[in-house]
Amino acid sequence: MEMMSCPHCGAQNSSKREYCYECGGDLRGAPKKDEPDYIPTCANCAHALISAPLGKHIGPDQVWCGKTDEPVASSQVAGDCFDEAFTWKREDILD
Repeated sequence: MEMMSCPHCGAQNSSKREYCYECGGDLRGAPKKDEPDYIPTCANCAHALISAPLGKHIGPDQVWCGKTDEPVASSQVAGDCFDEAFTWKREDILD
């Protein structure tokens, strides 16, 4: 089963869930980029992996950056390599 980190609390959830089992936050993506409160974080990045490669370890509040090949805090403000992980809308996949 494919898992992902909640962008709000970092808890691991099935990629099929819409809301986090831990905090109830929306897992379908962060606020839209044009909203004033939007801050891209490493947890929202397409390079973020929820599991570290064999022999490496990450903490419960970390993701593995597939681009820099190192653990990063899931709440860390994303850098220049940020690539939005969720660009789909629920309506797009239900039609």
